[in-house]
Amino acid sequence: MKKSLEVLTELQKLDTKIIKLQKEAERLPKALNKLQKQCDSQNESIEELSQKLEDNYKNQKNLELDMAENNNEINKYENQLLSVKTNKEYKALNSEISYRKEQNAEIEEKLIELMEDESNLKEEKKKLEDLYEKDKQKLEDQKKKIEKDIDEIEKKIKDLKQKKDKLAKDIPLQLYRRYNRLIKHKNGRALATIEDGVCSGCHFKIRPQIILEVTKGDSIITCENCSRIFIPNN
Repeated sequence: MKKSLEVLTELQKLDTKIIKLQKEAERLPKALNKLQKQCDSQNESIEELSQKLEDNYKNQKNLELDMAENNNEINKYENQLLSVKTNKEYKALNSEISYRKEQNAEIEEKLIELMEDESNLKEEKKKLEDLYEKDKQKLEDQKKKIEKDIDEIEKKIKDLKQKKDKLAKDIPLQLYRRYNRLIKHKNGRALATIEDGVCSGCHFKIRPQIILEVTKGDSIITCENCSRIFIPNN
């Protein structure tokens, strides 16, 4: 039976390595989440800036159309001045011309503001696009590295499982099945030792008679509380 306990101890060492590697394989993709969220946020900001630029272009176009309409009206009124016959008509036309010119002056100021905003938006968008491309490339590079690392981890796990299968042939099948159930349901720890009179797995107080039997190592003894298999302290 001591041989079986020794085999179980080696199996536990292999399973501990397997579980550690499995957790690492699960952790690696999560490391990309932060950078992925950063790229997504940058892309959303770029889309928002693109929309602001589009709105800016539309506003400029509308103002330019208003200015063109005013210029047409100014030309029309100036032509009419050549044929007016009364001072009243002359003053009315001049008043309309002045009003249209004032409107155009206001439009020009708004256009200047819009063009300045356009320039700032383009500059901001360009910086963000450059940053996005760098982070996107970094994300792709990390993905490739992680895929490579996971592939290597999976190969190591496969090798450890092969060693485990080979080693398991040296113990009874029923015992191996019990061991695997414990690995599955006891957080990867099928074995336990007795430390200061308690189970190292669940801290349950162990009876003196059980401690003595475990120390001898002549039989398979399990914890009365957590069912882990006891192995003697080295």
